[in-house]
Amino acid sequence: MLKSYFDKSGQEDQELLTIGAVAATDDVWAEIDTDWKLILRNNNPPAAYIHMVEAIGLKRGSEFCPSKGWNDDHVFGLINLLLSYLSSSPIHARYCQFSCSLKMSDYDKLRAETYQLDSPADIVASACVRKMTEWYFEHYQGLDFNAQYYFDRGEPFEQIIRAKWKRARAEQNPKYQWAHISHIGTEVMRTSPGLQIADMIAWATNRHEVKVPRRYADLVIGLRNLLPSFWVVVDEEQLRQYYRPLIYIPYGGHC
Repeated sequence: MLKSYFDKSGQEDQELLTIGAVAATDDVWAEIDTDWKLILRNNNPPAAYIHMVEAIGLKRGSEFCPSKGWNDDHVFGLINLLLSYLSSSPIHARYCQFSCSLKMSDYDKLRAETYQLDSPADIVASACVRKMTEWYFEHYQGLDFNAQYYFDRGEPFEQIIRAKWKRARAEQNPKYQWAHISHIGTEVMRTSPGLQIADMIAWATNRHEVKVPRRYADLVIGLRNLLPSFWVVVDEEQLRQYYRPLIYIPYGGHC
């Protein structure tokens, strides 16, 4: 069983829209679930979960409120503990991280040129699912798998991927990245280490790619280099390769 968890960062009206994901076999997830929650519980201060927006912002009323003893250094220490665990744990053989981002300024530019584009969420979701499936088949040739996908409650990507999956299942010969999915559902982020890791990947990717010098801007470098990872940033060049305008204008605007 291959279980995958997804989370997003950014919005369509911001610089970057990203989906972060993490995939592993169910035996690996059983190990991570136990260890992850133990690290959080034994931390000082203890935490029930990690959610990057709440933690970095020391959000009042959240698990990381200063009234509970949290400050910037405590958050930094906890994130490093979790990263150290993931990078040193013997889980790598059946574990991989993914991120797919879309540059919204490039997307808007091509849309203004009448390019017939899928929605931003469709583009990043499809790219992430495709890369995840390629990783499994390239690394585990000859092994068929039963995939399950999980999202946080209310996550818009869940509806998009579910719709694509249902359409593919209705086809006689569905594409391989959809044919092996047996279940798409939701879990609660605060109790799911998989969703918390996906949140960390998505948040760290946006923090890095937006190129604003801030603390944790290089967190994604550690995630990508210490752990098996694949990532892509879809830009103008890639969009022009895969889509076509309704009204053709030669690239560069010359007739």
